[in-house]
This record gives sequence, structure tokens and C-alpha cells, in this order.
Amino acid sequence: MKQNALFLPIIMTFVLSVFLSGAAVAQPAAPGPVKCLWVGTAAHNEPVMDDVLRDIGENYPSVAVTVTENIGDLTLDNLKQYDVLLLLQLKTENGDPPEEVKQGIAEFLKGGGGLVVLHFAVANVQQWRDSIDILGAMWVDGKSTHGPYHEFRVDVADETHPIVEGVKPFITNDELYFNLLMRPDMHVIMTANEERGGHTVAEPMLATHYYHNARCVYFALGHDVKSTEPPEFRKIIVQSIEWSACRR
Repeated sequence: MKQNALFLPIIMTFVLSVFLSGAAVAQPAAPGPVKCLWVGTAAHNEPVMDDVLRDIGENYPSVAVTVTENIGDLTLDNLKQYDVLLLLQLKTENGDPPEEVKQGIAEFLKGGGGLVVLHFAVANVQQWRDSIDILGAMWVDGKSTHGPYHEFRVDVADETHPIVEGVKPFITNDELYFNLLMRPDMHVIMTANEERGGHTVAEPMLATHYYHNARCVYFALGHDVKSTEPPEFRKIIVQSIEWSACRR
């Protein structure tokens, strides 16, 4: 019995060392960058995102962006390669994407992908009647509009949201969209004030929603190159991509 008692600490030490070494081996590898398929580099058919994409590639290693102008890349088989889909402009002839594209986007999101939607993307798919459920917002001809392109301030409505971590209110030059048709469950994170009929209205500039369990973001800015120059604009895009991929 004494001999067994002497060997017990040795055995326990050996077992513990094996357990700890096994635990070390079993540690999951750090996740790589978020893989994002970025659709469209133009808004209103003017190239606006070249410098933004260069900035992201050089200064934000947490995100790996693949750019396409081809709407045919939005099939489910192709989207499965990515964590997040970002839409700036969907090039369609009649404002209604092909069925395989609509189905591909919907199934990608149902399968756990994330979505980021910028500025004009809600305005060039008006014949896609289900798009509001996915994109979160829709431009409605005869109702939705914007005033003249001008300088305005973008304010933070929810300072606790991870997308705006480190982001302060900023000044931009852009089109200030208002009267968009929006999902009622949109969570508004940033706003900009619009004067209408003698009243000040805080229009949503950045908002989130869920499509099934997919995290989705709508960011209303990005009309031209000057609109994309504020560093806050670029940071919001990157952190929106990260959040929609459940990395924030």
C-alpha cells in the first residue's frame, strides 16, 4: 500500500501533463480574415470605391475583399466561399435580379452568411418586391427622395453598438436619403438631421436587422468619392463587415 501511495503523485503528475498538453494541442486556430464578396464599385454608375478598397486592403487585415461587377457571381455555389456579401450596386436591366441571384442571396443568409448594403443598392432593385426583407430598406419612386447634395453631420444614436466602436460624429458630403421604406424592426445606430416642413427629422444613416439568423447592415452613405473620404466612413464599413460575420 505504501508503494502504491508513493507512485500515486507520479501517476497524477503524468496524467495532468498529458491532459494539459492535449488541451494545448486542441486549442482552435485563430480565425483568418473575414472573406467578403463586394459587389459593385460604382454608385449611380460613377466609380467611387477605388480608394476605399485600397485603404481596406492596406490597413485592415481583418477583412479580405474580393470585388466583382458580375451579378452572376451571386449564386449560392459561389457565395458559399465567403463570410459576408456587400452590395453597392446590382446591375440589372429592369430592377429585378434573376431568380437564381435572389435565391442565392436568400439561401446564403439562411446558411449563416452576413450582409452589408450601401447607399444606392436599395434603389436599383425596385422590382424585387421581397428585397426589403433582405436589404432592410427600399427606395420607392414618388415617395423616397433626397435634397441637394450637401454637407451634413452624422450622429451616433447607439454608442454601445460594436459597429461604431471608436467612431465619433462626423461631417460628410452626400445625398441625405429620406422617406425610404424600411423594415419596422430596423435598429438605428447613426442618424442625420433633415429639415422638412419646419420640423427636424433624424433620418437613419446606419441600421441593422436580421434576416432569419443572418446579421444585416444598411449604411445609407456613399454617393461619390468625396462622400467616402471621411475616415469614419471606411471604419464603419470594415466594422459592419466584421459585425455581420459575427466577429464583433
